[in-house]
Amino acid sequence: MKISKKVRGWCILALAAVFVFPCLNFIRTQAAGGIDIGKDDCSLTVSVEIGQTDEGNKEYLEDSNEMTIPVSVYRVADVDVTGQRYNPTEPFKNMDFSDLSPEHNGDTADRWRKLAQEAEKIRVGAEDPLEAAGTVDVKKQEGSTEAAQGVIGGLTPGLYLVVPEASYNPDYTVLYTFIPYLTALPASEYTLTGEGSDEWVYDMKIGLKPEAEPQFGKLHIVKGLQNYNETLGQTTFVFHIVGVDKLGVTKYDEVASMTYTAAGSNTVTLEGIPAGLNVTVTEVYSGASYTIVGPDESTALIWSDAAISNGVPGAGEATVTFTNRYDGGNRGGYGVTNHFESDGDGGWIWENPTTPLEE
Repeated sequence: MKISKKVRGWCILALAAVFVFPCLNFIRTQAAGGIDIGKDDCSLTVSVEIGQTDEGNKEYLEDSNEMTIPVSVYRVADVDVTGQRYNPTEPFKNMDFSDLSPEHNGDTADRWRKLAQEAEKIRVGAEDPLEAAGTVDVKKQEGSTEAAQGVIGGLTPGLYLVVPEASYNPDYTVLYTFIPYLTALPASEYTLTGEGSDEWVYDMKIGLKPEAEPQFGKLHIVKGLQNYNETLGQTTFVFHIVGVDKLGVTKYDEVASMTYTAAGSNTVTLEGIPAGLNVTVTEVYSGASYTIVGPDESTALIWSDAAISNGVPGAGEATVTFTNRYDGGNRGGYGVTNHFESDGDGGWIWENPTTPLEE
């Protein structure tokens, strides 16, 4: 059978396309030259500013400039000259990085996140602590106008797991935890997103991914009753507690009470109060036939348990003290303090913490 000249021409064009189109992506990745996989002076600059565009992170940025955040990086994979193929190293040998290249469709960010979680699980579960490829303390440099940062140098091309340590802000009112994540070194816009510049960057600047965990503390209300009229029976004292933050915004509002059946000193402790609040405690009911001795209001600063255990100067459990005495009256008085909380199923849970206090 003869093939016409016209048909032979189309066949030649089709065959040429088979060879040309697969090469386009290769040409693209090689446009800026291959990665120098023997380079041993790459670096990662870890900055608290990178990725912090949300107004909600303003407090974190302010805190971070007074904090020291230790960061370690672990090399989890080698990279080939194209920057798109990763070969895992020990102890991450069983990890599969084959679908990280830009030509894969779908949520690439989600795959990076899941692989970072897998790598972190391997790191934490290692029988012996893994040696970091580099470490740095991220902090604001004295006299610098730049935000807190730190540089990890002497790195080689590859894929790294970035692991920042959880760190408290200066007054221990917040614990910042950080999500470990993977970063490629070197990288380019194209290898990360599938578009943009393909120029390799060997000195990368990366950020941290913080999550804020508010800290809490205790308040002790100490009540001294100088004398007691047994004929009138038990008597109750009520306190109103209001806590405000550094901007004067009320963040805590609660009522507590004590019931006495004898003279003496007793204490009621309130827990779970946000650390850093200034609380004002007011004795709003002094019991029938009893009068307060001294001020009926007292203030205190709530310190977190972490601040106390870490020996922060001046830190201690907040305590306020009140004193009462029998005033000679003949009116008895006893009360209860009720708390109602939702049970999450359309009902309410009643809690009455008031119990008689005895010597």
